[in-house]
Amino acid sequence: MGVSHIKLNKRAASNVIKLGVIGFELQSKTAIDLFFMQHQKLYSLVATEHADVLIIDMEHPAVKPVIEQYRESRPIIAVTATENQFPGFETLRKPLEGKRLIKAIKQAVDNFVPGETAQDLSVNVSNEGEKAFQEYQKRLASGRQAMADYKTITSDRDLSSSQVRQRFQLDQSTSAAPTAEGDEVVSFEAAATPNQPAQTEPSAAAPAAPAIAPVERKAAEKKPQDVKARLSYQMVYECCGNAPDVNMYEPDQRRRVFFKEDSTLMAILQEVIVEGKAQQVPVEINGLPGTLAYLPEHKKFLFDFSEDLLIPLALTRFGYQELTLNVRPDLDLDRPSVAGSKVSVVDSDELIWKLALWTSKGRLNRVIDPEKPHRLVQRLDFDRLLAIPHATTINSLWSRHSLSALEVVKVLKIHQRYVFSFMTAAYALGAFK
Repeated sequence: MGVSHIKLNKRAASNVIKLGVIGFELQSKTAIDLFFMQHQKLYSLVATEHADVLIIDMEHPAVKPVIEQYRESRPIIAVTATENQFPGFETLRKPLEGKRLIKAIKQAVDNFVPGETAQDLSVNVSNEGEKAFQEYQKRLASGRQAMADYKTITSDRDLSSSQVRQRFQLDQSTSAAPTAEGDEVVSFEAAATPNQPAQTEPSAAAPAAPAIAPVERKAAEKKPQDVKARLSYQMVYECCGNAPDVNMYEPDQRRRVFFKEDSTLMAILQEVIVEGKAQQVPVEINGLPGTLAYLPEHKKFLFDFSEDLLIPLALTRFGYQELTLNVRPDLDLDRPSVAGSKVSVVDSDELIWKLALWTSKGRLNRVIDPEKPHRLVQRLDFDRLLAIPHATTINSLWSRHSLSALEVVKVLKIHQRYVFSFMTAAYALGAFK
């Protein structure tokens, strides 16, 4: 559908503008639905293929195919919690507000110029004035693209000369949308000190080219706790989510960042460890799609299904007696008596850390007070534990100072979701004093 068709519809007021909402989590999607229900005379929510305008959460890992399919044939509003710009789209920052969203829809429609593919499929425009208007819009789009390219080149050049070292690099095999790369995917952290906040910069490394070389430092400046980690966008999203920061002093906003661990797999794992230590025999969790058991003698978990399955299980609320514990003295580390063809064995702290991150997804366990000072008993070992963005910086700061979660956010100037995920996982390990 070309821009002229949308504009003519608006002038004639014969049809409402049809909107497609893609990639938002349930809570945000519900709020958007309720908002547009109050504007039914002007807007309606429809399936993606029938939409005049698409509203897309660019942080969601599953939106890439939609963007590729419709970027030349639909005006797109790119909703993001990052500072990224998305050339060709109308960029809108989170949190969403009604007036800004309406304004963005109008601007997206006015500024949109269909690509060549979309123009070939669109109805021929007979009015010469409309043809001239489309050519004018195309020239404007070309100018905006040229300016965006210039800014990208300038940004890359500044990045190369900045005094930072690479911390996280986007996994080239990820299926996340390339336009959604932000500080969740690629971050560059400075030395972890309370007075020197972490820095984040986007990476411009191509798949076939090496990452931007970090500036050489003197040996005395190297930090032993620095960890080389490689995280895809998908992994960061699963561990930390993409929720924007909230005002913790507003009760309605504050409630969004907490979750209850009751009836979650993370809570069951804590129970099975206690039971295993008490019985001193392996204990299995019954009710899962496979075997998951704790081996107290080795302080390890054994399971015979894909670790990827643990991610949705971490977010599942289990009913009463849906999962039960069963003593399994027949289980052995070397010769496990399980039916699965592939058996995985992982240290208990590694699995608890991961499961806590997946359960948290950027939120804070309800039993934790974000205003209460905490301090790590000792630094966590990120040679073994999964390192989320800023993990080593948070680890270093919290091992040397007694601070609240909100103070860590303020000192390091990073998103709340990274600190909340870290704190929830560290709390699950019993790592805080």
